[in-house]
Amino acid sequence: MIKLLRAHYAPALPPVAIFLISAGSLGFAFYAQYVQKLLPCVLCLYQRVPFYVAGGLAILALLLLRIPGASRVLVYLCGMAFAIGTGIAIYHVGVQELWWEGPAMCGGLTSGAASVADLKAQLMAQPIVRCDKIDWTLFGITMPTVNVFFSAILAILCFIAPSRWMKQ
Repeated sequence: MIKLLRAHYAPALPPVAIFLISAGSLGFAFYAQYVQKLLPCVLCLYQRVPFYVAGGLAILALLLLRIPGASRVLVYLCGMAFAIGTGIAIYHVGVQELWWEGPAMCGGLTSGAASVADLKAQLMAQPIVRCDKIDWTLFGITMPTVNVFFSAILAILCFIAPSRWMKQ
């Protein structure tokens, strides 16, 4: 009986896990931002995008479980999103470690100011969050460094999962 249930629900396991992990990761990012008051830089915000994409693709994969091929492709696409997230995180680590220069908007402000006085008021009110500044570490490991390994592991699991658990 357990084997039958496991075989029946196994194809749903990867999309459910991807959705829960993506939602949990975004929840942690929002917790750090709004509760712990760690303001994200531009690259931190970019690192969230793959989790939004993977979460949405996972929901779509769950909705399309009756079409196994489509569901498997969507899980592979989640792996691609996490692989791109790994690249963004590696780039952010490089900026933090001063291996290369960050984008021009790191620490800057995109303004819609109509005058110099408006721009000055915006600049004075807006906290500047630099991409190369390290705000938080755990045992000397920064958030982008953690995200490099986390996203890489998720990408690998997403590439393995369809052939392992979503077989027809």
